Amino acid sequence: MPLFRNQVGINLTETKLQLVEISHKNDSFYLENVDQLILKESINPDLPESKLIAILQDSFTKLNQKNNLTSIYYSFCLPNNFFKIFEIPFEPTLTKKDLVEHLRWELSVLFPQIDEQNYLIQFVEVNKTYARQQSKAIVFALDKNIINCFNKFCKSNNLELKYIDNAHLASNAFLHLSKAFEKNEITLSIYIDQSYSSIAVIEGVTPFFFKVTNESGLNFLDQLQLLVKQLEEINIGLNSISKIILSGQSVTDDFLSKISTILNATIIKINPFDRLKVEEKLNSNRLITSQFNSFTAATGIAIRII
Repeated sequence: MPLFRNQVGINLTETKLQLVEISHKNDSFYLENVDQLILKESINPDLPESKLIAILQDSFTKLNQKNNLTSIYYSFCLPNNFFKIFEIPFEPTLTKKDLVEHLRWELSVLFPQIDEQNYLIQFVEVNKTYARQQSKAIVFALDKNIINCFNKFCKSNNLELKYIDNAHLASNAFLHLSKAFEKNEITLSIYIDQSYSSIAVIEGVTPFFFKVTNESGLNFLDQLQLLVKQLEEINIGLNSISKIILSGQSVTDDFLSKISTILNATIIKINPFDRLKVEEKLNSNRLITSQFNSFTAATGIAIRII
C-alpha cells in the first residue's frame, strides 16, 4: 500500500466549501480538521477563471486562519453541474484509446456548443457488471479550464493538487471500506446536493446506472419515482437491491422518511467519520456529531490513496 501522507479533501457546492483533513499516525487514520463556510459568491462552471480562483482564495484564507492545516496535498470534489454526464452505447471491440475518441465524438454531438478537445473524459463501462450487460458507458467529462483553475490556485498557495472528482463518485468511496462488502451486491446510492442531486446504482464498487435529478423540472421525490421505473426497465427491481445509502447535504427526517416510503426500504445515512479516529479537539464539533452526512464527498476524496 502506498504511504499515506496527510491530505485535505475539499467539497464545493454551489454556495459552500467543506473541508476535511486526514492524517495517518500510529497505524490509524485520524480526522485532524473538519470545517465549512459559505462562499462569498455562488459558483458555477461558467465563472471566469479569475473569479473562481478569487472565491477559492477567499475561502481558503479564512479556513487556514481558523484551522491549523498542515497538509500540502489537496483534492477537490465538484457538483454534478460541473460535469457533462451522459450514457452512450459503444462498440465493445474498440481499444481503450479508440473508445475514448468515440466518447469524445459523442460529447461533441450531444454538446455542439463546446470544444470537446478541451475536456477530460472519465467513463465506466456498465457491461463490466453482471447486473447490466449492454455495451454502454457512463461518461463524466470535465472542462480542462476548470482543472487549470484548481491547479493555479494550488500552486499560488504552495500546495500540490492530487485529485479532482465528481462529488457523488467520491462519496461512494466508502463502499470500498465497508466490512460487509460483497463483490456482486447491488447498492442504490443517493447523493443530495443543493440543486443537482443524483442517483447511482452500483454492483460491488462499479456503477452501472447514474442519473442527475434536476433536468426535467420535477422535484426530487417525483424524479426518484421515475428513476425506479427506469431501473425496472433494465430489470433492476427494488427487491434486487441489497442496501440503499444516502450521502451529500443534510436532509430532514421527514424528507428521509418520504424517500424510504418510495423505495420501501430503510435508508442508511453514511457517516464518513465512523472509521476514523477523531482528535480530541473535535469531539464536540457539531459538524461531526450532527452534520456528518454532509462531509462524505470531502472525506471520500481525502482518503483516496491511488
